[in-house]
Amino acid sequence: MNVVILAAGIGRRMKSHFPKVLHQICGKPMICYVLDAIQCFEDSRIIVVVPPNSSEIKNTIIQSNNQKRKPKFVVQRRALGTGDAIKSALPVIKDSAPTLILFGDVPLLTKKSLTNFINRFKTGEAISILTTKLKNPKGYGRVIRGEKKEILAIREETDASVKEKRIMEIYAGPMIIRTKFLKHTISEIQQDNQQSEFYLTDLVEKAAEKKLNLNSYELKDADEILGVNTTKQKLEAERILIKKKILLCLNKGLQIKNPDNFTLRGDIKFKTNVTVDAGCIFEGEINLGKNVKIGAYSILRNVVIGDNVCIEPYSYIEESHIKKNSIVGPFARLRNGVLVGEQCRIGNFVEIKNSTIKTGTKASHLSYIGDAEIGKNVNIGAGAITCNYDGQKKHKTKIEDDVFVGSNTSLVAPIKIKKGATIGAGSCITIDAPAKSLNVGRAKQTTIKNWKKN
Repeated sequence: MNVVILAAGIGRRMKSHFPKVLHQICGKPMICYVLDAIQCFEDSRIIVVVPPNSSEIKNTIIQSNNQKRKPKFVVQRRALGTGDAIKSALPVIKDSAPTLILFGDVPLLTKKSLTNFINRFKTGEAISILTTKLKNPKGYGRVIRGEKKEILAIREETDASVKEKRIMEIYAGPMIIRTKFLKHTISEIQQDNQQSEFYLTDLVEKAAEKKLNLNSYELKDADEILGVNTTKQKLEAERILIKKKILLCLNKGLQIKNPDNFTLRGDIKFKTNVTVDAGCIFEGEINLGKNVKIGAYSILRNVVIGDNVCIEPYSYIEESHIKKNSIVGPFARLRNGVLVGEQCRIGNFVEIKNSTIKTGTKASHLSYIGDAEIGKNVNIGAGAITCNYDGQKKHKTKIEDDVFVGSNTSLVAPIKIKKGATIGAGSCITIDAPAKSLNVGRAKQTTIKNWKKN
């Protein structure tokens, strides 16, 4: 097939200067869901119609496109409607194959529904349209049928009569059309409508007038055809998608204590006996091992968590990997490429950034570890920090195995604390600490006896 994705809409009703098809649903641009749905059409020619100055849309599609062949981009110079958008794509549409037309702002249509729709397109048909029935069809084009239920036309909301507006069957967006008919007839479309635009849907009426074969496929799940034209519709689409993701996880055995108070914006892989408490938010790619427990109101974004790990409540973890049998939190923050080894303890109010923590190490409370390499069986005392930033550059702290770092210490990077060294509490360490040494850097205590406050 030719697959044409219409993505040139400005999206004025979104009240945003951001391109409409790049607004995100569950952390991913809308148009990327459309591209995901057509992955299985390996021999198809993909054409994306974009507006002028569309480098942001093109770059997003190229970076996220999982398919082997690159999409062909064509520009719709003026916003004159969907029919005009198709006219822009005609020079790169091949006559030898039918043309599937999709909309970049209809992100919930599944691969299964799209495949079923395409498989029902028969040789000899001019057009097949995807339809569904809505109790409240306001805003959608109505499917006009004759006495024998034959399709006569699609009437847009703004041009529909009072009687036509009562019709509950609507045109859902996708259309598959014989390409020779498309190219021969598209020039007959006029701008004689309330919006003075060229409507793609007028092709259906043209085919009916010529007594050509028209067909439709009714989609049972009307949620799949939700078009996103406003911020409210975007939030509704995200709500629908999250609900479907959570239901799929429940069916696969994820133990979600309160499904109504869990937000899953990304994709999740999990093994057996995984428990997620109330209020959690998952984004990006989440990979959970067996017997993992995620405490209430924790936020995970692009993480890998090994077997038997416990994430205590109110923890924030992103772009990090936690290996098996470790405990993190409560109120811990891990970010920017943290690797926590096996049997580690990262406690409350500990922040770790861009660091590696090896097996058996503990930072139980109130510490900051940034740009550090920490060995095995290290103890980081309460209030200890790595001073990694000098105002211009970030520097590395290296702590070898079996080091004890006392409470309320400052390790001024670049610095190396060698194996078995001890750092006395309250120290500010500015030079490397030798192996098996005691290092203390404190001001001498001064005591004034019999001192009275003024």
